[in-house]
Amino acid sequence: MSKETLRLMLNLNPNDLDTQVALQCAPLLTGMKISNLLTVNRSRRAAVPELFRDTAVSCCILYESTEKTTFLLYIRQALDAYLARPEVKTLMERFGYRGWDLEEILSLVSIKYEEHMEDRAGFPHEIGLLLGYPAKDVMGFIENNGKDFLYMGYWKVYADLPECKRIFRAYSQARERMIHLVSRGMKIDGILRLHNLNQYKSMRI
Repeated sequence: MSKETLRLMLNLNPNDLDTQVALQCAPLLTGMKISNLLTVNRSRRAAVPELFRDTAVSCCILYESTEKTTFLLYIRQALDAYLARPEVKTLMERFGYRGWDLEEILSLVSIKYEEHMEDRAGFPHEIGLLLGYPAKDVMGFIENNGKDFLYMGYWKVYADLPECKRIFRAYSQARERMIHLVSRGMKIDGILRLHNLNQYKSMRI
């Protein structure tokens, strides 16, 4: 991150919802990524789906504590297509999702994630696939218990390091771009229009 971008980021209002979304979900907002996690204060629970109403971005609540709400934000068509890839579909079936549609998958994942967050179960590794991580890296993480990775960026890499590094650079550049946009006063709706993500009806779960 450049010194100028860092300066701009430090001057942003961390309590502003548009700023929080821009900083946490830059790859999704620019259309580079099929999904992102977003964690906000629980008081903003209703504001997040409203922010993405009538856009390409859908919202699913994964977990709520007394203070925070964690959403999975995703582009429905892109996530459906990713989960249909043979290597991803095979791994999802290993996790027990055989012939399930997206709504059923997200419903069970939210239950399993809640159990994990409340120390009642292990981490549901299918979340990595829902976030668009390569199937080989998700499997590598499981087989190596999160150790012996080649590199760690937006996820732990176990295969195809050059391609993952290229993706990580693109994601970081997207975040810098978001910082510059929101520092100039652009809101999420404007960012979505800029990246052609405002033309579809979203789905909420």
